[in-house]
Order: sequence, then C-alpha cells, then structure tokens
Amino acid sequence: MLLTSAITLADDARPEVADKVMAYQGEQGVKVWTLRIGARGANEALVQVEGVDHDWNQRIQKMNVEKTAKGTRYSTEANGQKFVALILQDGYGELYLPGESQELNVGYSEGLSSQGDAQAFLTDYLNQK
Repeated sequence: MLLTSAITLADDARPEVADKVMAYQGEQGVKVWTLRIGARGANEALVQVEGVDHDWNQRIQKMNVEKTAKGTRYSTEANGQKFVALILQDGYGELYLPGESQELNVGYSEGLSSQGDAQAFLTDYLNQK
C-alpha cells in the first residue's frame, strides 16, 4: 500500500508537458528537439541538441521561450549571461552553441517530430539531473 502511494506521488510530481515533441534537423547532421514544459504561460521548454561535437550534445536543458514578431527564441544561461541558443521562424531557424563562431541552420522535420515521445523525453530529462 505504501509503495503504491509513493508511485502515485511520483507521477503527480511530473510537470505538465505539451503532447508533441517538435524536431528540427539541419546541416552537418544536427538535430534539435523541443518540448514545452509547464503551463503554456510559463514560457519554458526542454531542448536537446544531437549530432554536434559539443558539451551540449545529447544534454536536455530547460530554456526560456520568448515569442516575438520575428520568431521564437530559446535562451538559457551560459557563463553567467543570457544566451540565445535557438531562434525559430516559419519552420526554420538557427542554432547557436556557446564557444562556436558559426550558427547551424535547422528546419522543422515532421518525420523526426512523429518519432518523438513527449513523456519519454520528459523522463529522460528528469533522470539526467
């Protein structure tokens, strides 16, 4: 009985996420996965970069989301300062990695997005902490 209560409590502690993972792919084999976390008004998302020779490769990070007239910006903190890592507009965007001099261009991928599992993505994020 106590074990069941602990499992239920753990399930209740999972933050709300969007139903669908959005995936983008780009030059040099880079892939970017995004998923809203928390209430829509919280303006936060989980972001994972894959296929890059960088410390961020495979790491899922919680980022702030800012929607503007020029698109959607995903930012985090790097070296103590706000760092805009991803800018998306009309299905296309630019990925910026700390310490890299050039951005990587990405575009929305329906095929990759359909492979994403929002709850599994959240579990991976919660387990990496």
